[in-house]
Amino acid sequence: MARRKIRVWTVIKIVLNLAIVLGMAGLAYGYYKYDQALKPLTPISHPVSFEVEENMTADDVVNKLYKENLITDKFMTKIYMRLKKKTNVYVGNFNLDANMSTKEIVSIITDESNAYRETVEVTLIDGYWAKEMAAAIAEQTDLTAGRIMSKWNDVEYVDKLIQEYPFLTEDIYKSEHCYLEGFLYPDTYQFYKNTTVEQVTEKLLDRQLEVYEKYAAQFKNSKLTPYEIYTLSSMTIFEGKTPEDMGLVAGVFYNRLDDGMLLGSSVTVCYALYDDYHTWQDCENNIDIDSDYNTYKHLGLPVGPICNGNEISLNAVLNPTSTDYMYFISDPSTGKMYFARTLEEHQRNIDTYLNY
Repeated sequence: MARRKIRVWTVIKIVLNLAIVLGMAGLAYGYYKYDQALKPLTPISHPVSFEVEENMTADDVVNKLYKENLITDKFMTKIYMRLKKKTNVYVGNFNLDANMSTKEIVSIITDESNAYRETVEVTLIDGYWAKEMAAAIAEQTDLTAGRIMSKWNDVEYVDKLIQEYPFLTEDIYKSEHCYLEGFLYPDTYQFYKNTTVEQVTEKLLDRQLEVYEKYAAQFKNSKLTPYEIYTLSSMTIFEGKTPEDMGLVAGVFYNRLDDGMLLGSSVTVCYALYDDYHTWQDCENNIDIDSDYNTYKHLGLPVGPICNGNEISLNAVLNPTSTDYMYFISDPSTGKMYFARTLEEHQRNIDTYLNY
């Protein structure tokens, strides 16, 4: 009986030792395979520019590296990145070489300082319509105007923006052409060429937020809602050219609102025409157009902003020039504005400066 027990234990020891040996051999082979998988694909230098695109995950990047013949093994590369806790990848172009090891490549693409992204400068002019801004951005970036405008009219996305920016309210859904019309701040911006609509939009709205917060107390004390203020600001910048003119224009608009008069602003007709607007004569000749933007037919402010104003036009609306003027015109050839207190004075200005 004792001998049988000895024999059993001997067999067990042999099996255990064999299992250990086999396990160690397996581990050694596995490490060998792992180590080989991380070595350079080729000893021959072949420099390449590798692009990590927006919204790519670490796995997406590894798959692309393999597809572009920069690594030997996708599976082992993913294991290595997880073991080393190097799974944060950055958008941009990276200078890689086919003779680099996987470890070198991973080290480069997980270091943001190695990412190169081409930047472009885009100037968005005061008083631009949203569609003009979209076109200007598309001209310099990889985005298309259609894609930008589609996002600016995406209710799900705009709903999120309303939660983030205090000057945006659900009133913006009254707009007939672009929900963000009137709130996209005109300025000169630096964008990545391979940017996203979200990054562009939030940059414009962040700039608007800076201005809004500067005048927060006046917004709060105004008899108009923020939406109405931005609407009036858009009319003011479309009508006036200088800060002084804008202050007077805003004063005239307030006087007419207080007196229950039609605002009668031809620039609102321009926006009502939208794609059919080409020159100022189009606006003057279509004051009977059926549109909620037409202030010749509808009392009060138009249904929403008609362009994108700036700090000067906002300041003019929040701090209008006190005046008894009720009318104004602008000489289209010079841009000079003429104000009048009575309809008779206004008609004389029209006969003098517009009838030619």
